[in-house]
Amino acid sequence: MLVHEIRELPMNNTDQILACRVLANDYLSGRWQKVTNTVRSLNDSAECRNCSTFSDFARFLLSLSPSEILKEDWKPALVPQRTSFTEARLRYCATHLLGACNNFACRNDQQYRYRLQLFCLSLSDLLKSDADFILISDIFSFSDSFISLSQSIRIFYLAYRRRLHESFPQQMTVVLGMHRSGTSALTGLLGNFGISGPNDPLGATENNLLGYWESTSLVTSSDQFLLSQHSHWSQLYHWSFGWWKSAAALDWIDSYWHDLQNAYNTNEHFVLKDPRLCILFEGMIPCLVESLVQLDFLLILRSPVEVVISLCKAEKISPYDALNLWIGSVFRAECMSRPYSRNILTYYQLLNSPQAIVDSLGLSWNPSLMESRLDQATSFLRPSLYRTKVDNVRESFVATNPELTSLLVLAEQIFDCFQYPTPDIALTSEKLKYQWLEILADR
Repeated sequence: MLVHEIRELPMNNTDQILACRVLANDYLSGRWQKVTNTVRSLNDSAECRNCSTFSDFARFLLSLSPSEILKEDWKPALVPQRTSFTEARLRYCATHLLGACNNFACRNDQQYRYRLQLFCLSLSDLLKSDADFILISDIFSFSDSFISLSQSIRIFYLAYRRRLHESFPQQMTVVLGMHRSGTSALTGLLGNFGISGPNDPLGATENNLLGYWESTSLVTSSDQFLLSQHSHWSQLYHWSFGWWKSAAALDWIDSYWHDLQNAYNTNEHFVLKDPRLCILFEGMIPCLVESLVQLDFLLILRSPVEVVISLCKAEKISPYDALNLWIGSVFRAECMSRPYSRNILTYYQLLNSPQAIVDSLGLSWNPSLMESRLDQATSFLRPSLYRTKVDNVRESFVATNPELTSLLVLAEQIFDCFQYPTPDIALTSEKLKYQWLEILADR
């Protein structure tokens, strides 16, 4: 998908500068896997000859990502035509970033902040020395940029340290989806294929007869964190994209990985599922790099009106909150999973075409294992439990909640867009998100 995004950019100088600024923000927010994918796509694309500014900048940023800096054989990303980007200056920047990581490892927070500020300033000065990058250099001198990068590196290093002690997942599949969207059915299917589940699973209830396939300790951890923030899972759609930058968020992220180590057998492939993670997993992004963990996402979607009706029956929340939570969860889960290996499916497809779903997953995992357990796994699914269907309930829902009609129509547009993503999914998503914010603002 990223290849298409690059090729569709008319790479004149202005567009390249804008693309560089977007990538710089990705770097500062710890989306280092996206930076890696960008460089990989540029390497595979013949079009990169026409976008040398963007191409050189992407490679330069990748060389200064924490996972690269911490390699014993690190080398600066030298570009012959960038004469101001000398090896000495590049190593000077890298030394400050490496020093910041060492300060954090030694729990010297004050020196960590000083060293990271030096890194940002030296990086900004280096970019100013090249005419192509002058209009990008200011990003690294903003106070908000420092705050983002500081927290991103903290989150990354906590995971890096766990990896050194072999206490970080090796291979993980994360199921993302709104509550009542079939996340339990999908995760249970994977469990019956032999993908490891939690050691402390939530039991079945009258609202979920086949069990939730979630870790009791991790759900408790997430709910306690939400409570400490005077919030609730039904209100997560209100959370800003920068929620993970607080000290409380860092403490929760660290404790979550600790609890996960006890809740799962992290030495084998396991599946992690909790609808709260559609938003809360944003805080894990800086450590979700391929050098630390083999990761893939499964994003399952269900008709918004079906979800809202089902959720309001099961939980004491309003249709308004339920519908907005559907929109917020789907938006953010799709955006978060975009740089990673992922499959997008619907609840209807899962129940009616499980063989096709299994075939698509088998390409990434162990085809022979999945084929041998096909009958056992698919028999777990119970289509008879799929009772709330859009054709039967939409008309009555709109009649009962006429004030939610525009919001429901938007949610249905999102559903149609995301179940069959196209190369311009990012642009389409932003347009739909703008419409959502207009509706929220006019309430």
